[in-house]
Amino acid sequence: MTSDTNPTLPMPASFDRARRISVVIVLLFDIALWLAVAFTVLVPLALLFVVPNLAAISADLAAAAQAEWAKDSRLPYAALTIGRRLLLMVDFLAAMAPTLFILSHGRKLFAGFARGHVFTEASIAHLKALGFWLIVSVVVGVVVQTLFFAIAEMREHSLDLNPVTLLYGAMIYVAAYVMTEARQIAADHAEII
Repeated sequence: MTSDTNPTLPMPASFDRARRISVVIVLLFDIALWLAVAFTVLVPLALLFVVPNLAAISADLAAAAQAEWAKDSRLPYAALTIGRRLLLMVDFLAAMAPTLFILSHGRKLFAGFARGHVFTEASIAHLKALGFWLIVSVVVGVVVQTLFFAIAEMREHSLDLNPVTLLYGAMIYVAAYVMTEARQIAADHAEII
């Protein structure tokens, strides 16, 4: 694998295995990204068109949905007006946005590895963005959960915090920062020699 500071340097044979593994990881990221995009599109459509028409689709399905909803919410199922459904849709889209960015930057990072770009500016930028969006996902997750509990009038609620995700995001972001500094030091050193 090469870097953009000196692409002529030979890389060890072990990087060939990392390159092949990166191709598989890119494929997995592609699958996860397309599934996440499909989920991001289908859930709002279901909130807008299926939820209000459950009784017309199936009386049994409507009764089951109402019973499940009544377990957790003080709000009657019939009170899910278009306004509440739109708010739930926006809340859901806000929750999914960091996930889509995480999957996209992870895919781009490993696609670069598969092409042999390891310590390039682009790979470091994707690594930094990956860490950033992991951190954002935790913050957005708290806001989204709070709004969901308020919109749906949940009886019992406890925030599902992800401190490990926050820690991983911070570690990845700092590692990318260190890699940027190392690239700068290497460039400065190459100018001196």
